[in-house]
Amino acid sequence: MLAWMDGSLFFRGILRFFALLGGFFKGSFLVRLFSADFDEEWLRESRFVCSVERAFNLFPKLRLPRLPLPRLLEGSVLLSTFTEAMNTGLPAWALLAVVALTPFLPTMLLAGMLVLTFGMSLFWYRFRLDLTGVALVLFVVITMFFGLGSLARGTSLPIAVLTSVFMLSYLLARHCFSTRRSVDFVVAVMVTAAAVTGLVALYQVAIGYVNMTWVDRGLFAALGLRVYSTFGNPNVYGAYLLLVIPPAGALVFYARHWFLRLTAFGITGLLLVALALTYSRGCHLALAVSVLVFVLLIEKRMIVLYLAGLAAMPFVLPASIIARLVSIVNFADTSTAFRLNIWIGSLRVLGDFWMAGLGQGLEAYNAVYPFYALSATPSPHSHNLFLQIFLETGVVGLLVFVVMLACFFRAQFSFMRHCGDFRMKVMSAAFTAAAVGFLFQGMFDHVFYNYRVMLSFFLFMGVANSFVSISVREEL
Repeated sequence: MLAWMDGSLFFRGILRFFALLGGFFKGSFLVRLFSADFDEEWLRESRFVCSVERAFNLFPKLRLPRLPLPRLLEGSVLLSTFTEAMNTGLPAWALLAVVALTPFLPTMLLAGMLVLTFGMSLFWYRFRLDLTGVALVLFVVITMFFGLGSLARGTSLPIAVLTSVFMLSYLLARHCFSTRRSVDFVVAVMVTAAAVTGLVALYQVAIGYVNMTWVDRGLFAALGLRVYSTFGNPNVYGAYLLLVIPPAGALVFYARHWFLRLTAFGITGLLLVALALTYSRGCHLALAVSVLVFVLLIEKRMIVLYLAGLAAMPFVLPASIIARLVSIVNFADTSTAFRLNIWIGSLRVLGDFWMAGLGQGLEAYNAVYPFYALSATPSPHSHNLFLQIFLETGVVGLLVFVVMLACFFRAQFSFMRHCGDFRMKVMSAAFTAAAVGFLFQGMFDHVFYNYRVMLSFFLFMGVANSFVSISVREEL
């Protein structure tokens, strides 16, 4: 099939288009940003980086003696694993528990577990910042600054502290999961936890739970069910699935044992069904964008099959999903009209607060937004991730956030450009595609409004960059 594509006129036309597009941007700053090799010596010599690393590494590092096992118990896998954890990586096991329980536990309990894990890590690991970590620390500083200066400081400052703890989980993941075995294991745990949420979603379908809270009853009277699993909202659950589905699909190629591949294939199918049952239009489009990015990164010739699959969707997908997708351009849909009015009102707020920022939280946003809102469009947030960050932290915060994302994608693109191992490239492409899809959904919703999804994103970034750094170290 690939040989046939190589000789087809249609495929040659697509390749010519990409060649022209690449030639247009060749040598531009944007291309050099993601393609040029980075000199880490410059990072190590930075005064800011040295100061932050010195602050993280103030505490003495524990060097626990290896716990002896009684000879009778030396063959016990459970005890030997526990001993290894106590000797070398107790914070890693604590963070692994956070990863596994993020879809299920309350926000504040997860925050407490993270604080405890971070406290242990200060005595366990010697922190070294990568480029993404530097931008993240800057964004945390900006977040705290605007939390202190918020119009609703009483509520905004605690939220700034909470979100900072969740963002710093990136650094924990980078240092706790520092071996190939640990990264592979945490990816498997992330996918397994998502599979449990998928089973919960199917249970909601089985018991026929009906909730029309998130549906325009006038346009979708026949749609009586949108699953949300353990996240309380179908759009929030869909955003979480966007982070997990691409790595789950990549495990089909990445895993070495056939049983693990079949398991990954089954879980991927389960998660796709769960995403479909959320009936989240933005998440459905975001998944299509993720698949497109993955195809372009792995095998451009597969673009023909991708386009054929899109053309077949109206004949394969249920009519209810097609109706939801088509309604995106229907301004009679209250959800679509509501978002447009919120975006207009939020942009009006930016006209006066583009530099000062409002601070984090519902009260900070609603202390100002009602004075700029169009009639009958109250909202707890702006329904756009980038617009919300702009509102909360001003133009400086938005620029630093974008730089942080650029550094993350730069690490992934640089690895894929040099990587010769197909399995490793597939997993890195899946991480990249998942992040792109998640951020695409962020154009239509404030995906960080749910703090567990926010935590999942920064843990995901840390695991993805750990995967890259370990692979590069192994090749060297």
